[in-house]
Amino acid sequence: MSPMRVTMRRTIGRLINRYSTMFIFAGFLAAAGALFAFNLSASEGSEVSLTAIWAVSASAFLPVLVALLGMDVWSGERDSGRIELLLSAPVREREYTLGKFLGVWLLALAAIAAFLFITLAAVSVFAPPLVAGLSFASFVPAMLALALQGMLWSALAVAVSALCRNSIVSAIASITLFAALPRVLWMALMEWAPQGRSVFGELPLDAHIYDMSLGLVSTGAIVGYIVFSIAALAMSSKFVFLLRLHGKGAKGQRALAVLAAALAAVLAVMVVTLAMRLGITLDLPSVSLRETRFSARTRNILAEARGEITITAFVSRKDPRFRPLSHFLRALADEATASGGARVQLRYVDPKWDLGAAGRLVRAGVAEESLVFERARRREVLPLANGYGERLCASAIMKVAMPPQRRSVYWTGGHGEVSFAQYGNWGMSDIARDLARDGYRNLSIDLAGEAQVPSDCALIVVAGPKDEFSRVEIGRLDAYLKQGGRLLVLLGAPRAGGLETMLSGWGMRPAAASLPAVRTLSGSDALVSDFGEHSISAALVGSQIVLEKPVAFMPSAAAQSADGADCIKFAPLASIGEVCVAALSERGGEAGKDLAIRPTRIVAIGDESFVMNGQLGARANANRDFFLNAVAYLSGTAAVAEEGGGGNKLVSGMDRAERARFAGVVTGGLPAVLLAVLLAFVCARRRRR
Repeated sequence: MSPMRVTMRRTIGRLINRYSTMFIFAGFLAAAGALFAFNLSASEGSEVSLTAIWAVSASAFLPVLVALLGMDVWSGERDSGRIELLLSAPVREREYTLGKFLGVWLLALAAIAAFLFITLAAVSVFAPPLVAGLSFASFVPAMLALALQGMLWSALAVAVSALCRNSIVSAIASITLFAALPRVLWMALMEWAPQGRSVFGELPLDAHIYDMSLGLVSTGAIVGYIVFSIAALAMSSKFVFLLRLHGKGAKGQRALAVLAAALAAVLAVMVVTLAMRLGITLDLPSVSLRETRFSARTRNILAEARGEITITAFVSRKDPRFRPLSHFLRALADEATASGGARVQLRYVDPKWDLGAAGRLVRAGVAEESLVFERARRREVLPLANGYGERLCASAIMKVAMPPQRRSVYWTGGHGEVSFAQYGNWGMSDIARDLARDGYRNLSIDLAGEAQVPSDCALIVVAGPKDEFSRVEIGRLDAYLKQGGRLLVLLGAPRAGGLETMLSGWGMRPAAASLPAVRTLSGSDALVSDFGEHSISAALVGSQIVLEKPVAFMPSAAAQSADGADCIKFAPLASIGEVCVAALSERGGEAGKDLAIRPTRIVAIGDESFVMNGQLGARANANRDFFLNAVAYLSGTAAVAEEGGGGNKLVSGMDRAERARFAGVVTGGLPAVLLAVLLAFVCARRRRR
């Protein structure tokens, strides 16, 4: 057996026979699990991949784990005096160094594998939809990225240990160099130059993990990890070689060893710099594109669009958003091809390299860092500052590929309603912007001053009235509904705005909700995940909406007495147990199919803050999708929901209590169980010795 293998087995044996190693393992799993639970909660409703969250959570504490595992591989030998006996054998220093390095690295890989098992087990129990469709292959790129970083940290830990006589000093030096110093320097750099802040994971080490977890493999980064690891191992061998040299006669050899270590560091920096400049990024479609799933709404838009649509990404290739952006656009183009609709052609224009194309875009009024959607003579520009998510791109495609719409959404005012033009947490400017992107115009209407509702009105929105409507206003609103009008009401209280009598005449009666024990995110809200079988809500099954102190709705006498063409149909859209908190009332729906009568439609949602900016900013809900589906149905467009709150959105479905239990399991429960098993294993091994 070679000295390297003997040293590796001896290093692993020494570490796994220590109680301290078991506590180091458990501490890593608990800390990484806590960060995973926090990141999972913070990413709720976003388009961040579960594999990326897992990998970034592990990478943050991986340097600390490796530093503690490798703190005494050499310093322990020196402190105990065994180093003299070890170096007296005719074995090269690199054999010892490689053996100790492999021992530390393999144990770090075992800890990473244990963390993957723990998190997947917990997620499978608490949030099964997150792991649906995922396989072990989905985590292979993330595991590769963590293995490469673990290799670098292990090599550096061995080198630092060779320089230190004391294990504690070695651990402190390693943690400072690997974990604390890079992040402190990066934070200082971001304060000095905030324009360099990246989209996800500000530290380049985190960015590498994030990219590779999506299948975006940088050859330059891989070469960097390998070369720096080799350089660290070479330096470690030279440091150990210095321990063999004694006396004045060895001064020249010591100087040459130090010079060789310095040259190894310089050469490594030069090689990695060249590799990063010449390196290319490989997009592994078998991994990354499988996680890009598009909603029914986007698939419908792509299927109905015709002709050729050109999407130009006017952004620098050095921009941190470039790789995930190109990955998303390629998936979008593949989806368009699969749908059989429009052909999507992709172009990339770098402002600094593609000067001719960049000049043409600038002369056309297109700013840098934008996406340009073009078809024939139509053009839609989407600034990347506004995001480039699926909904935004689908709306841009709809604008350039389909006939322009002349529909208006009228918002009532003068009764304390929430304004669609108001910014901040208490306004509805975000949802109004979404309506504008879908081709609607947002306008105000004064029912007291206007005798008739304008002819271009697609629907009227009453958003959280606090003061009562006058009889004249109620009469005009009722007359509009009798002519086949459409109304969307957000109610914060059963009698808000004095609309309860009018709504009762149209088949629904608002009432105070007597709710059973409800699932909640903040303690004051209610999670709703029981959706009715209607085009507005059916596709949202598997997601959840959030209501603040919801109002209940029940069918009134009008919905039970009329028949024929005047039949009013009451349909629950969302419920908590037996309590309906969002409902549809429709008159003439069945007769309209045969007699060409425009049916009257009313959608009522029992929460005035349903689509306020602050509520939408929480992202842990499908409120936006529910509202836009209701608008689409009321205006006569088929409601096409984003399934599960969005094809690429991360939706766990956990409420506040379930999140707390999940955090407890991944932070304390499962690591404690594993710690008990490992301690029992160590005790059994020690008894056998």
